[in-house]
Amino acid sequence: MARSLLTVPLSLTVVAAALAWIVLGPAAALAFVALALLEIAMAADSSVPMAGIAGRLHSPARRLFLSLGIVAGVLAMRLMLPPVAVVVGSAEDPTATVGEAVFAPGAFAAHLQEVRPALAAFGAAFIWLVFAEYLFNTDRASRRSWLGRLEARLAAVARPRVWSLVTATAGVALTSVLVASAAAWEPSEVVPVVVGGLLGIGAYLGSKRLARWALHGGATAGTDTGSVGTGRGAWRIHVYASTVVFERGLVVFMLFEILDGVYSLSGSGVLGADGLSALEQAAVGAAAIGVGALFLARLTSRLDQAAGLKRLRYLKAGAAYVLGVLAVLLWTSLLVPIPGVLVGWFGTVVIGLALASSLPWRAWVRRAGLRPVRG
Repeated sequence: MARSLLTVPLSLTVVAAALAWIVLGPAAALAFVALALLEIAMAADSSVPMAGIAGRLHSPARRLFLSLGIVAGVLAMRLMLPPVAVVVGSAEDPTATVGEAVFAPGAFAAHLQEVRPALAAFGAAFIWLVFAEYLFNTDRASRRSWLGRLEARLAAVARPRVWSLVTATAGVALTSVLVASAAAWEPSEVVPVVVGGLLGIGAYLGSKRLARWALHGGATAGTDTGSVGTGRGAWRIHVYASTVVFERGLVVFMLFEILDGVYSLSGSGVLGADGLSALEQAAVGAAAIGVGALFLARLTSRLDQAAGLKRLRYLKAGAAYVLGVLAVLLWTSLLVPIPGVLVGWFGTVVIGLALASSLPWRAWVRRAGLRPVRG
């Protein structure tokens, strides 16, 4: 399975790297391979929630989402979110900002760094609320707890949506107080954190309201609202899917551009990228994002076909806890620097643990123990 999944994206990576070597030189090839591998790793984490949304669709909406929808959505989110963040955060001219992102990535990265506190606060609040959907089991889904009794108790609390909002608000308030204390209560340091956190909560509520409207409006008579995508309202499922793509795009944006400081179009932090021109760096970054988007679509499709989320029951929990850890790291990054090695590997470790705990180890051991010994 892994070999067939990786055949197309790795083949494209090899071909594109060879082309970059011939046309742009070894620096471009090295930067492309490094960025493509990062994108593929992030796609592995994102495929689990994407498979969850695919399971709610009927054909042809499912086929469109698993093929064109994911690739187009990821490309749009990954390429457009950074310029939009700078435009909103610093009131820059949109046209000039897009041009700067492509032709002057160093200056653009500096502008992105200026609005980083507000963006980190925004992302932390938004992503925590997405994680809280799992933590407090807002959908009241039947599930087996991954981390034992404490998780089970949190999943059974009354008014789970209220608890989600309360914990997110508490996170914003606590972080704001700690930032204010560290900055001697300087308003210019505190206000962006407070406003960013509140906007993150508001954006989450708006996204979920749009998703509920799409689900309820898209269901047809005699159809379960949890499995939509047929009838006259089928187009609304794509609105719902877009909210999921936005959530995942925001997660990757926060992990790369904000927490790790790696701007995708410039290849910042990637060995060899400094020797490329601005336009070459943008081309390398966009190509790497495309490879990651294609791998995400293929892996999501395979998980959906194999009912991977049902067979590997803790994968969904692992994906949720990746979001929880990311939210905490974003809040923490407003106070102290986060080591790059932690940023690069925490998601893979959590997903790996969830996968390992989902495998039927006891059944395998039991079968091995019952196997007769032939003398």
